[in-house]
Amino acid sequence: MAKHICAICGAEVGLISEQKLADGNFICRKVCVKKCMKIFNKVEATLDSVKSHIEQVEFGTKAWNQLFVPLMKTKKKEEKLKRFGKNGELYVSPSTGLVALTENRYKIFIFGKSTIACVYRIADLYGYDYVSEQVKNSDGKMETKHFCVMTFNDTPGMYEVRLEVRTREYEDMEKYFNTLFGIQKTLRNIGNTWKQQINAAKAVAGAVKAVKDGTLDEAQAEATADALNTMQYGDRTEWIAKADAALMLVNK
Repeated sequence: MAKHICAICGAEVGLISEQKLADGNFICRKVCVKKCMKIFNKVEATLDSVKSHIEQVEFGTKAWNQLFVPLMKTKKKEEKLKRFGKNGELYVSPSTGLVALTENRYKIFIFGKSTIACVYRIADLYGYDYVSEQVKNSDGKMETKHFCVMTFNDTPGMYEVRLEVRTREYEDMEKYFNTLFGIQKTLRNIGNTWKQQINAAKAVAGAVKAVKDGTLDEAQAEATADALNTMQYGDRTEWIAKADAALMLVNK
């Protein structure tokens, strides 16, 4: 049986101890695969994406321990964490502008618990869509599983998270994030939505006029794109500032 070399740590691996990646490279299961989160799709990953994900987990775990863990028992309402997921593995921290996806690991059964994490900026969350699938349970009967597929823009490593949620929990997640971004069409947010639509319309009208006059420059084109983005996804300026300030405090 042919032997291969782990493309990350250089260990010799065989059929049982190797993980083949989409680009034909191999990594070892004993060390390097364990550095990845279980939900990270290693079969479809390339060597570069695996390396990025490992760095993402290393930094995310530090951010989790330094920023999220201290907030777990906070009594301040504005600092409380919001928790989602069938096993409660997704934590949202509005006070820091961050989201943490966690995975608990145990040395023996439920003993020796440690937690690893991927930490994202709330501002980078541009997709949270519902999907479901039919699977056979342990009794051989078909059951429906529910998922929220979360997509983070400009994120190296694992940028798409397929989070299993409880029945109807997705509706709560959608409402929660829409409210954070000010894009929920309720009486509470209708003022913000209307303002964003007006700003986008003005920006587009100005850009169209500039094109006709031959005066459209890169700055105006970018401003128009930002206005349209804000109309569709909400104004994320505040969330960017919060997250960047918090991440600067993480000791690397």
